[in-house]
Amino acid sequence: MNTMKTLQPISKDNSKGQGYRFWLGCFTILLVSPFLLYYGYCWGLWGRNSLLLQYLFQCNCPASSEEARYPKEVDLIIPACSNATVMLFPNGRRLYVLERNSEITSSYLLELQTKEKMPIESKKGYFHFLDDDIVYVSGEGEYILDGATGLQYPIQSYKQLYPNAFSNGYVNTDLLVKALSESDEVFLIDAASDPVIAISSDFRTNPKRNFIVYSFDLPEYWVNSMEDFLQQNKIVYQHAAAKFPWESLPKEVVSPDGQFIARDDGIYLADTNQMIVKAPVSRIRGWTYDNQGAIYASSRCLFQIGLPFGDDTSCYRWVPQPVFMLKVPEEYLLRIKTP
Repeated sequence: MNTMKTLQPISKDNSKGQGYRFWLGCFTILLVSPFLLYYGYCWGLWGRNSLLLQYLFQCNCPASSEEARYPKEVDLIIPACSNATVMLFPNGRRLYVLERNSEITSSYLLELQTKEKMPIESKKGYFHFLDDDIVYVSGEGEYILDGATGLQYPIQSYKQLYPNAFSNGYVNTDLLVKALSESDEVFLIDAASDPVIAISSDFRTNPKRNFIVYSFDLPEYWVNSMEDFLQQNKIVYQHAAAKFPWESLPKEVVSPDGQFIARDDGIYLADTNQMIVKAPVSRIRGWTYDNQGAIYASSRCLFQIGLPFGDDTSCYRWVPQPVFMLKVPEEYLLRIKTP
């Protein structure tokens, strides 16, 4: 006689228990998902390149986690949430850093080799390099910044120093030519009023030998430019273009030794144009002094606003990005050292 197994009906209590466990599981997933999303982003498990996740989480993540969100070739110099604007000195040895945290603004010089910070007085202005370490700053007062020491030296106009050299508001050009000829260095600044900076080799201790003269100080300045005046009077001068904050960022920068090219998307070999390391989304600023890597810095726009079909748009929400050095892979540095 065959015995047949009969299906046991599912009790109402068992059905209720399964439903309870299902909804409990759903609730648990909903509860822990934000934490998993948060910690997963902070430690670089996902969303590294998501601007939205950066905007939501990056300034609330543990400080130690920021390095984990970037590849090993990226050496973080200034955290994203410092909201820093930087300027790389031409010699690649230091950065001018302007940080805006909440309502606090601070500025300092950062030595890239030692990571030493040298606080300087914070003034808004436009920077013009006179050489690798000497910067003319115009804006809220005009002064010479010595990048090696962080010290600032006020500089006066020629009219302030020598009011008797002016008549009817214009300079005596013979006296000006004599003063410019006696200066150790003369710089024509790329700015609206075409200022000329004349400085002496001892500008730190003898400020009265340094002065500024503007195009509108010249008689008939509307006819001849300041550059025409310098050339006509055989004054030897150098150009000093505006570098910061309105600098035009380069598309690419060749390393000091000529072996590599840094572009916004990464570092390339100069001889073959082969990319050897990819950069996170940012903008190239220049090379470090030792050819070890390139400095990148930027902010990115999360939301742009503007009229439909219009050309004019503006950024509603900027997302700060870190300042970092993209390192040349070790094998390429070794290959160059031991050909």
